[in-house]
Amino acid sequence: MLSELGEGIFLIPGRHKGRYPYCNSLYIADEIPTIIDPASDRKELSQLNQVKFVLLSHFHSDHIRELGLFSQARIGIHQSEASALSDEKKLIELIFFAEEDKEEIERWLGRKAREMKVEEWNYPVSDPLQDGEEIGLGKIRVKVVHSPGHTIGHCCFWFPEQEILFSADIDLADFGPWYGNACSSAEDFFFSIEKLKKIKPKLVITGHETGLVSGEEFFTKLERFQNLLLEREEKILDALGSAKSLEEIIDLGIIYGEFLKKSPGLRPPERRMVVHHLKWLEKKGLATRRQNQWIRT
Repeated sequence: MLSELGEGIFLIPGRHKGRYPYCNSLYIADEIPTIIDPASDRKELSQLNQVKFVLLSHFHSDHIRELGLFSQARIGIHQSEASALSDEKKLIELIFFAEEDKEEIERWLGRKAREMKVEEWNYPVSDPLQDGEEIGLGKIRVKVVHSPGHTIGHCCFWFPEQEILFSADIDLADFGPWYGNACSSAEDFFFSIEKLKKIKPKLVITGHETGLVSGEEFFTKLERFQNLLLEREEKILDALGSAKSLEEIIDLGIIYGEFLKKSPGLRPPERRMVVHHLKWLEKKGLATRRQNQWIRT
Protein backbone atom coordinates (compact mmCIF):
# COMPACT_ATOMS: atom_id res chain seq x y z
CA MET A 1 0.00 0.00 0.00
CA LEU A 2 1.38 3.39 -1.02
CA SER A 3 1.55 6.15 1.59
CA GLU A 4 2.01 9.75 0.43
CA LEU A 5 4.88 11.47 2.25
CA GLY A 6 4.86 14.72 0.29
CA GLU A 7 3.27 15.91 -2.92
CA GLY A 8 4.05 13.21 -5.48
CA ILE A 9 6.36 11.19 -3.18
CA PHE A 10 5.04 7.85 -1.93
CA LEU A 11 6.42 5.19 0.41
CA ILE A 12 6.01 1.52 -0.50
CA PRO A 13 6.82 -0.31 2.75
CA GLY A 14 8.99 -3.39 2.42
CA ARG A 15 7.52 -6.77 3.31
CA HIS A 16 8.31 -8.06 6.81
CA LYS A 17 8.87 -4.48 7.96
CA GLY A 18 11.52 -3.97 5.32
CA ARG A 19 13.81 -6.65 6.68
CA TYR A 20 16.22 -8.48 4.37
CA PRO A 21 15.65 -9.66 1.64
CA TYR A 22 13.26 -6.69 1.20
CA CYS A 23 13.62 -2.95 1.63
CA ASN A 24 11.46 0.15 1.64
CA SER A 25 10.89 1.76 -1.77
CA LEU A 26 9.90 5.25 -2.87
CA TYR A 27 7.68 6.05 -5.84
CA ILE A 28 7.79 9.52 -7.35
CA ALA A 29 4.68 10.33 -9.39
CA ASP A 30 5.87 13.10 -11.70
CA GLU A 31 6.55 13.70 -15.39
CA ILE A 32 9.19 10.98 -15.16
CA PRO A 33 7.58 8.36 -12.90
CA THR A 34 10.43 6.96 -10.79
CA ILE A 35 11.05 4.12 -8.35
CA ILE A 36 13.86 4.18 -5.79
CA ASP A 37 15.10 0.72 -4.73
CA PRO A 38 12.44 -1.64 -6.16
CA ALA A 39 12.61 -4.42 -3.59
CA SER A 40 9.71 -3.70 -1.27
CA ASP A 41 6.67 -5.68 -2.39
CA ARG A 42 6.34 -7.32 -5.81
CA LYS A 43 2.53 -7.09 -5.77
CA GLU A 44 2.59 -3.34 -5.14
CA LEU A 45 5.48 -2.66 -7.51
CA SER A 46 3.91 -4.63 -10.36
CA GLN A 47 0.99 -2.18 -10.45
CA LEU A 48 3.31 0.73 -11.28
CA ASN A 49 3.41 0.13 -15.02
CA GLN A 50 4.27 3.73 -15.99
CA VAL A 51 7.73 3.79 -14.39
CA LYS A 52 10.36 5.33 -16.69
CA PHE A 53 13.30 5.65 -14.31
CA VAL A 54 14.73 3.46 -11.52
CA LEU A 55 17.15 4.98 -9.02
CA LEU A 56 19.24 2.54 -7.00
CA SER A 57 21.01 3.34 -3.74
CA HIS A 58 23.45 0.47 -4.39
CA PHE A 59 23.78 -2.91 -6.06
CA HIS A 60 22.68 -5.31 -3.29
CA SER A 61 19.93 -7.77 -4.22
CA ASP A 62 17.67 -6.64 -1.36
CA HIS A 63 17.44 -3.24 -3.10
CA ILE A 64 17.11 -4.40 -6.70
CA ARG A 65 15.25 -7.74 -6.44
CA GLU A 66 12.24 -6.59 -8.53
CA LEU A 67 14.25 -4.62 -11.07
CA GLY A 68 13.04 -7.03 -13.75
CA LEU A 69 9.55 -5.51 -13.50
CA PHE A 70 10.90 -2.32 -15.04
CA SER A 71 12.90 -3.65 -17.97
CA GLN A 72 12.03 -0.66 -20.18
CA ALA A 73 13.02 1.96 -17.62
CA ARG A 74 16.30 3.84 -17.39
CA ILE A 75 18.51 2.74 -14.49
CA GLY A 76 20.60 5.08 -12.35
CA ILE A 77 23.23 3.95 -9.84
CA HIS A 78 26.52 5.45 -8.68
CA GLN A 79 29.18 5.22 -11.37
CA SER A 80 31.47 3.08 -9.18
CA GLU A 81 28.87 0.28 -9.15
CA ALA A 82 27.35 0.63 -12.61
CA SER A 83 29.27 -2.26 -14.17
CA ALA A 84 28.29 -4.60 -11.29
CA LEU A 85 24.71 -4.73 -12.60
CA SER A 86 25.75 -6.30 -15.90
CA ASP A 87 29.15 -7.89 -15.20
CA GLU A 88 29.24 -10.87 -12.84
CA LYS A 89 33.03 -10.59 -12.50
CA LYS A 90 32.75 -6.99 -11.28
CA LEU A 91 29.98 -8.01 -8.90
CA ILE A 92 32.24 -10.68 -7.38
CA GLU A 93 35.12 -8.19 -7.05
CA LEU A 94 32.91 -5.81 -5.06
CA ILE A 95 31.68 -8.48 -2.65
CA PHE A 96 34.52 -10.96 -2.11
CA PHE A 97 38.22 -10.67 -1.32
CA ALA A 98 40.43 -12.31 -3.95
CA GLU A 99 41.50 -15.12 -1.58
CA GLU A 100 37.96 -16.24 -0.71
CA ASP A 101 36.71 -19.74 -1.53
CA LYS A 102 35.72 -20.00 -5.21
CA GLU A 103 33.19 -22.78 -4.62
CA GLU A 104 31.41 -20.71 -1.98
CA ILE A 105 31.32 -17.77 -4.42
CA GLU A 106 29.64 -20.00 -7.03
CA ARG A 107 27.07 -21.16 -4.47
CA TRP A 108 26.41 -17.52 -3.55
CA LEU A 109 25.86 -16.59 -7.21
CA GLY A 110 23.37 -19.45 -7.53
CA ARG A 111 21.42 -18.26 -4.49
CA LYS A 112 21.29 -14.71 -5.82
CA ALA A 113 20.12 -15.85 -9.26
CA ARG A 114 17.25 -17.76 -7.62
CA GLU A 115 16.42 -14.80 -5.39
CA MET A 116 16.37 -12.41 -8.36
CA LYS A 117 14.59 -14.99 -10.55
CA VAL A 118 17.10 -14.53 -13.36
CA GLU A 119 19.29 -16.83 -15.43
CA GLU A 120 21.67 -14.04 -16.44
CA TRP A 121 22.88 -11.09 -14.36
CA ASN A 122 22.37 -8.29 -16.88
CA TYR A 123 20.92 -4.89 -16.02
CA PRO A 124 22.58 -2.24 -18.23
CA VAL A 125 22.90 1.13 -16.49
CA SER A 126 21.84 4.15 -18.53
CA ASP A 127 22.61 6.82 -15.93
CA PRO A 128 25.86 6.47 -13.93
CA LEU A 129 25.37 8.83 -10.99
CA GLN A 130 27.79 11.23 -9.33
CA ASP A 131 27.84 12.88 -5.92
CA GLY A 132 25.88 16.12 -5.85
CA GLU A 133 24.10 15.45 -9.14
CA GLU A 134 20.59 16.90 -9.28
CA ILE A 135 17.99 14.96 -11.22
CA GLY A 136 14.84 16.66 -12.46
CA LEU A 137 11.84 14.37 -12.57
CA GLY A 138 9.37 17.13 -13.46
CA LYS A 139 8.31 19.39 -10.63
CA ILE A 140 10.29 17.25 -8.18
CA ARG A 141 14.09 17.37 -7.93
CA VAL A 142 16.26 14.78 -6.22
CA LYS A 143 19.91 15.18 -5.29
CA VAL A 144 22.39 12.31 -5.20
CA VAL A 145 24.30 12.10 -1.90
CA HIS A 146 27.20 9.67 -2.36
CA SER A 147 27.61 8.02 1.05
CA PRO A 148 30.06 5.11 0.73
CA GLY A 149 30.90 2.62 3.45
CA HIS A 150 28.09 0.11 3.22
CA THR A 151 29.28 -0.31 -0.36
CA ILE A 152 31.68 1.75 -2.45
CA GLY A 153 28.87 3.45 -4.38
CA HIS A 154 26.14 3.63 -1.76
CA CYS A 155 23.98 6.73 -2.20
CA CYS A 156 21.24 8.47 -0.30
CA PHE A 157 18.66 10.61 -2.10
CA TRP A 158 17.70 14.10 -0.92
CA PHE A 159 14.56 15.94 -1.97
CA PRO A 160 15.47 19.57 -1.15
CA GLU A 161 12.09 21.23 -1.67
CA GLN A 162 10.23 18.62 0.37
CA GLU A 163 13.11 18.24 2.87
CA ILE A 164 12.83 14.46 2.64
CA LEU A 165 15.86 12.16 2.82
CA PHE A 166 15.96 8.54 1.67
CA SER A 167 18.89 7.20 3.70
CA ALA A 168 18.93 3.67 2.21
CA ASP A 169 21.30 1.41 4.20
CA ILE A 170 22.37 4.07 6.60
CA ASP A 171 19.29 2.54 8.12
CA LEU A 172 19.66 3.41 11.84
CA ALA A 173 19.01 -0.24 12.74
CA ASP A 174 19.83 -1.58 16.20
CA PHE A 175 22.51 -3.84 14.68
CA GLY A 176 24.50 -0.81 13.60
CA PRO A 177 26.36 -0.13 10.37
CA TRP A 178 27.03 -3.05 8.02
CA TYR A 179 30.19 -2.98 5.87
CA GLY A 180 30.70 -6.65 5.09
CA ASN A 181 31.71 -6.57 1.41
CA ALA A 182 35.21 -6.32 -0.02
CA CYS A 183 34.33 -2.87 -1.38
CA SER A 184 32.93 -1.69 1.96
CA SER A 185 34.80 0.54 4.41
CA ALA A 186 34.38 1.25 8.12
CA GLU A 187 36.22 4.53 7.65
CA ASP A 188 34.04 5.66 4.75
CA PHE A 189 30.90 4.68 6.65
CA PHE A 190 31.93 6.88 9.59
CA PHE A 191 32.48 9.90 7.35
CA SER A 192 29.30 9.28 5.36
CA ILE A 193 27.40 9.56 8.63
CA GLU A 194 29.23 12.83 9.30
CA LYS A 195 28.09 14.00 5.87
CA LEU A 196 24.44 13.20 6.61
CA LYS A 197 24.63 15.17 9.86
CA LYS A 198 24.90 18.32 7.73
CA ILE A 199 21.55 17.66 6.08
CA LYS A 200 18.51 18.94 7.99
CA PRO A 201 15.55 16.83 6.83
CA LYS A 202 12.02 17.09 8.08
CA LEU A 203 11.50 13.41 7.31
CA VAL A 204 13.83 10.45 6.75
CA ILE A 205 12.98 7.13 5.12
CA THR A 206 15.43 4.34 5.89
CA GLY A 207 15.99 1.38 3.60
CA HIS A 208 15.09 -1.19 6.26
CA GLU A 209 13.14 -1.72 9.46
CA THR A 210 13.27 1.73 11.09
CA GLY A 211 11.19 3.17 8.28
CA LEU A 212 10.02 6.73 8.90
CA VAL A 213 12.06 8.98 11.18
CA SER A 214 11.23 12.59 11.97
CA GLY A 215 13.84 15.27 11.51
CA GLU A 216 13.85 15.85 15.26
CA GLU A 217 14.77 12.21 15.92
CA PHE A 218 17.20 11.82 13.05
CA PHE A 219 20.36 13.36 14.52
CA THR A 220 20.06 11.43 17.79
CA LYS A 221 19.47 8.13 16.00
CA LEU A 222 22.31 8.84 13.58
CA GLU A 223 24.71 9.53 16.46
CA ARG A 224 23.73 6.30 18.18
CA PHE A 225 24.15 4.39 14.92
CA GLN A 226 27.63 5.87 14.41
CA ASN A 227 28.63 5.12 18.00
CA LEU A 228 27.97 1.41 17.44
CA LEU A 229 30.70 1.44 14.80
CA LEU A 230 33.10 3.16 17.20
CA GLU A 231 32.24 0.69 19.97
CA ARG A 232 33.30 -2.17 17.70
CA GLU A 233 36.57 -0.38 17.04
CA GLU A 234 37.19 -0.01 20.78
CA LYS A 235 36.51 -3.71 21.35
CA ILE A 236 39.03 -4.63 18.65
CA LEU A 237 41.61 -2.28 20.16
CA ASP A 238 41.05 -3.77 23.61
CA ALA A 239 41.55 -7.26 22.17
CA LEU A 240 44.83 -6.16 20.59
CA GLY A 241 46.38 -5.49 23.98
CA SER A 242 48.07 -8.81 23.22
CA ALA A 243 49.04 -9.91 19.72
CA LYS A 244 46.35 -11.84 17.87
CA SER A 245 45.97 -13.39 14.46
CA LEU A 246 43.11 -12.35 12.22
CA GLU A 247 41.33 -15.63 12.91
CA GLU A 248 41.62 -15.10 16.67
CA ILE A 249 40.05 -11.64 16.32
CA ILE A 250 37.24 -13.03 14.17
CA ASP A 251 36.57 -15.74 16.78
CA LEU A 252 35.72 -13.02 19.32
CA GLY A 253 32.50 -12.29 17.41
CA ILE A 254 32.82 -8.53 17.88
CA ILE A 255 30.38 -7.80 15.03
CA TYR A 256 27.79 -10.60 15.21
CA GLY A 257 28.27 -11.70 18.82
CA GLU A 258 26.79 -15.08 19.80
CA PHE A 259 25.18 -15.47 16.36
CA LEU A 260 28.60 -16.05 14.83
CA LYS A 261 28.90 -19.50 16.45
CA LYS A 262 25.32 -20.42 15.60
CA SER A 263 25.55 -19.40 11.94
CA PRO A 264 28.77 -20.29 10.09
CA GLY A 265 27.53 -18.26 7.11
CA LEU A 266 28.15 -15.10 9.13
CA ARG A 267 31.89 -15.73 9.37
CA PRO A 268 32.77 -14.27 5.91
CA PRO A 269 31.09 -10.89 6.57
CA GLU A 270 32.49 -10.88 10.13
CA ARG A 271 35.94 -11.39 8.61
CA ARG A 272 35.55 -8.61 6.08
CA MET A 273 34.23 -6.14 8.66
CA VAL A 274 37.09 -6.92 11.05
CA VAL A 275 39.58 -6.47 8.18
CA HIS A 276 38.07 -3.06 7.38
CA HIS A 277 38.46 -2.01 11.02
CA LEU A 278 42.06 -3.22 11.11
CA LYS A 279 42.89 -1.27 7.95
CA TRP A 280 41.44 1.89 9.46
CA LEU A 281 43.21 1.35 12.79
CA GLU A 282 46.49 0.81 10.96
CA LYS A 283 45.94 3.99 8.94
CA LYS A 284 45.36 5.94 12.17
CA GLY A 285 48.49 4.46 13.73
CA LEU A 286 46.53 2.65 16.45
CA ALA A 287 47.34 -0.92 15.41
CA THR A 288 50.11 -2.63 13.50
CA ARG A 289 50.65 -5.98 11.83
CA ARG A 290 53.71 -8.05 12.72
CA GLN A 291 54.05 -11.07 10.49
CA ASN A 292 50.68 -12.83 10.87
CA GLN A 293 49.52 -11.05 14.00
CA TRP A 294 47.96 -7.72 14.92
CA ILE A 295 48.76 -5.69 18.03
CA ARG A 296 47.81 -2.34 19.49
CA THR A 297 50.49 0.34 19.07
